[in-house]
Amino acid sequence: MSKPGLTPLFSKKDTDNWIDTFQEEAEQKFRVLLQAAGEMFVKYARESGKYIDHTGNLRSSIGYVVTDDGVWWQDNFEWKNVGTDGKEGYMKAKRLATGLANTYNMGLVLIGVAGEDYAVYVEAIESKDVITAANIKTEEWMRKAIRSVFKKANI
Repeated sequence: MSKPGLTPLFSKKDTDNWIDTFQEEAEQKFRVLLQAAGEMFVKYARESGKYIDHTGNLRSSIGYVVTDDGVWWQDNFEWKNVGTDGKEGYMKAKRLATGLANTYNMGLVLIGVAGEDYAVYVEAIESKDVITAANIKTEEWMRKAIRSVFKKANI
């Protein structure tokens, strides 16, 4: 005599594996989204700054990193051949990003920086954009991209 009721088609392990697969795919897509946002951030910030970069350090100090639980996944830091130096700004950007990545080391994180200390003064005192507009544009783009994904998924 058979038992009344439903017979499971999948084990708990099968279900967990299925969920893990979709979670990994979602995380990979989110990494790509953060990478695209980081690339947008640096492109806009490096190209649109209306300040004179005598040494090359300020533009060289602009970069981003995407981390996953504190591990660097993707980055863009460039030693710009503008002005007389650039190396110092490049090194400061990487140090600042490393420090921030160590602080914000849980989950997927996008960090955009202008590593030169005087970047804030260029923006505040000289009223010239270094990364503020790039940050705003990147955040707006990310909000639209995420809304679009949710809309397509009917969430």
